[in-house]
Amino acid sequence: MRIRSRIRGPKLRTKLLLLTAILLFAPFLFYTLLVEVETLLVDAQMNNQISLAKSVAILFNNQKSLFEDLPTEIDESKDLIAQPLVGSVLLDGKALDWKVTEDVVSRKFGSEDGSFTLRLGESINQLHGFVEVEDADFVPRDPTIISLGSSDHLRVEYLNRHGEQEEIVFTFSRPGVASADTYLANKQGDDLVLYAEVGAFLAETPTGVNIEFTIPMEVFGSLEIFAVTYVDIDVDPIESSHRTTTQPTVDQEYFELVVYRSAPIIERIDSLGFENTQVMIFDTMGRKRGESALVATQEDFFGREVQSKNFFQRIGGFFRRFYPGQAFRDLSLDDTEQRTIEVIDSALNNEPTKDKILSLSGAPAIIAAYPIRAPGEVIGVAVVQQNVEDILKLLAGTLRTIVVVSLVIFAILTISLLGYSIRLAYRIQKLRSTTARAIDEYGRIQVSALSVEKNSGDEIGELARSIDSMLGRLTQHQTFLQRMPRTLRHEINNPLNTLSTSLENLRNTNDPEEQQRYLQSAQRGVVRIGRIVQSLSDAASLEDSLQNEELERVDMLRLLKNYVSNLENTHGGIEFVLVSEEQPAIANVSDFHIEQMLDKIIDNAIDFHRHDSPISILLQVGTTSLRITVANRGPSLIGDTAAVFDSLVSMRSTQSTMHFGLGLYVVRVIVEYHRGSVQAINLEDGSGVAITVDLPLATVTSEESSVASDSTTDEPASH
Repeated sequence: MRIRSRIRGPKLRTKLLLLTAILLFAPFLFYTLLVEVETLLVDAQMNNQISLAKSVAILFNNQKSLFEDLPTEIDESKDLIAQPLVGSVLLDGKALDWKVTEDVVSRKFGSEDGSFTLRLGESINQLHGFVEVEDADFVPRDPTIISLGSSDHLRVEYLNRHGEQEEIVFTFSRPGVASADTYLANKQGDDLVLYAEVGAFLAETPTGVNIEFTIPMEVFGSLEIFAVTYVDIDVDPIESSHRTTTQPTVDQEYFELVVYRSAPIIERIDSLGFENTQVMIFDTMGRKRGESALVATQEDFFGREVQSKNFFQRIGGFFRRFYPGQAFRDLSLDDTEQRTIEVIDSALNNEPTKDKILSLSGAPAIIAAYPIRAPGEVIGVAVVQQNVEDILKLLAGTLRTIVVVSLVIFAILTISLLGYSIRLAYRIQKLRSTTARAIDEYGRIQVSALSVEKNSGDEIGELARSIDSMLGRLTQHQTFLQRMPRTLRHEINNPLNTLSTSLENLRNTNDPEEQQRYLQSAQRGVVRIGRIVQSLSDAASLEDSLQNEELERVDMLRLLKNYVSNLENTHGGIEFVLVSEEQPAIANVSDFHIEQMLDKIIDNAIDFHRHDSPISILLQVGTTSLRITVANRGPSLIGDTAAVFDSLVSMRSTQSTMHFGLGLYVVRVIVEYHRGSVQAINLEDGSGVAITVDLPLATVTSEESSVASDSTTDEPASH
C-alpha cells in the first residue's frame, strides 16, 4: 500500500491529451507521408517518361520521308480533308461524338433534293464519314430485290491496293444498320469479298436522313481518287434517279483524300508494343501523323467497373474520387489542352519537355515530348502519354487503408474513452457519496477521514486527499468546540473561585496583611481570566492586524539580547541561554509581532521544559537568511510534528491549563507573514524539542554593520 501511494501515475489531463493526440495526429501523419510518396513516384515516372519519348524519337530520326507524304499546305477547294477525331466514334447517325482538335470541315454538295453535307474524320486506321442528306422521300431497299436501282443508297469510290478503282455501296431497308457490298468500278457483276469493319448506320431527320459510315484505312491503296455519291431514287416517276457526288465538275476528275495520320508511322508505332501507353507523332505544323491505341481497362480512374464490385472496391472508388492525387488536384481538361500544346511547341523548339495532364477520361496522366531530328533540323515530335492511375490507385488504396485503420482506432479509442468515462463517473459518484455521508444533516462530522480514492494519482485523488485533510481539520475543530465549553468552565471556574474566595475572606478580615494577601490573590484571578480571553482573541485578530503592519529594518541580535534580558527579569526561576555570533542580523520585520512570536515559543518551552534544565536560544546568520532556535529539555513530540502549528491543536495533557492549541498557530501565521518558515523537531538524543524559525535577511549597509559592531562591544555576548 505504501509503494502504491508513492507511484500515483499520470494526471487525468495527461491521459486525455494522449488519447486525443493519437486520434488527431495519426491520420494526418499518414496522409502527409502519402503525399510525399506520391510526389516521389510521380517525379520518377516523369523522368522515365522523358526517356521513353527519347527512345521513340530515335526510331523516327532521319526519316524525313515519313513526314513529307502530307503536303505542307492543303487546298480545301481541291482536297477532301479527314480530320483526326478525338476519342471513339459510335455508328448511330448522330454527330455528338465527332470531337476534333479544330472545327470540322463541312462541305455541301448539290442544291436540289438529294443534296448532302459531308464531314470526314479519321481515327486510328479508320476513316469515318458523316453525311447529312436532304431528301424529301427516302426510298428504302426491298430485301427481295437485288437491283440497286430501286432504292436510295450511298456509294464510296476509291483505289484499292491493286490500283483498281473500287466502290462500297451502302443500302438500307429501314433506319439502322446498313447492308454493304463491294464492287469493282464498271464491273457490276463482279462482287468482291467485303472488307472487315466496314459499316454504316442510317437515322431519319426532319429534312431527310443522316448516314454515318466507317471504312478501315487498310482498304485504300492510294488517296488520290476518292468520291462519295448519294443516289436518290424518285418514286414518281418510277425508275428516275438523281445522283449527288463529291466529284469536281471542272479542272479535275476526283478530289484527293487528305488524311493527317500516316499508315507507315502508325505501323512503326504499333511495332513498339507499348501497353497502357499512348505514343503520338506530330509533324512540324503540329499535325498528328500517327498514334497508338490506348486499351481501355475494365475500370476507369474513378472506380466505375463494367463488372460488379464488392464492398471494398466501392470504397476504393469513393476514395479515388476523394483523393485524385495532390500533384493533379488543380488540373482540368481545359488545362490539359493548353499544356499539351505547350509541350509540343517546346519540343519543336528542340527542348524536351514533360508535364502533368488529365486524359480524356479524366484520369491523371503524364505527357513527355522529345524532338525527332534530321541533320540540322527538327522534323517532328514524339509524344508519349501514360496514365498514372495505377500509382494513384495504389495511393488511394493506401489512403483507404489509412482511413479504415483510423476508423478502427477511433472506434477502439471511443470505446476506451466511453469505458474510462464510465469508470471516472463511478469514481466521482463514489467520492461524492462518501463525502456526503461524512457530515450529517445537522452539520456534525461523522467520519474523520476518507476511505476511497486517496491513493489515486490523478485529480480525483488530489480532490480526495484535500477532502480528507479538510475532514481532519473539521474533526479537530469540532472536537475543540465540543471540548471548549467544558474547558472554559474549568479554566474560568478556577480563577473565579479564587477571586470569590479572596473577596469573601477580604470582607471577613480586618488584618491589613491578610487583606493585602487576599487582594493580590483576587488580582491574580482577574489576570488569569484576562489571559484566557486574550488567548482566544489573539488568533482571531492576528491576521487582520498583520495586513496593516509596516515592516522595519531591525537588528535581530539586539532584539534577542533585549528580549532575553527581559525574560530573566520576569522568570527568575528559569535559566535562559542565548548563543549567537557577534555580527549584525538585519531583517525587515515587525518587532512587536516578532516579540509576540517569541512569547508563544517561550511559553511553550516553559510549559514543557524540565525544571532543572535551561532553555536555549540560538541565533544563526547565513548569507540570505537567519535562523532562531528555541530548545528545551522535556518530552518529545509524537506523530506529525507539523500539525502542532495548526489551529486548535494542542498536545498538552489534560492537566495543562489556559491552552487551547492557538499558541504555535499564532507563531506560524507571524512567520509566514514575514516570508519565513517554522518547524518543530525532536532533539537528536531524544531529550527534548527544538522550534526553529527561518527569516530572510535584509541587505546590510556598511553604516549599519559598523554601528552594530560598536554597539555589541558594550554588551555581553551571550547568557
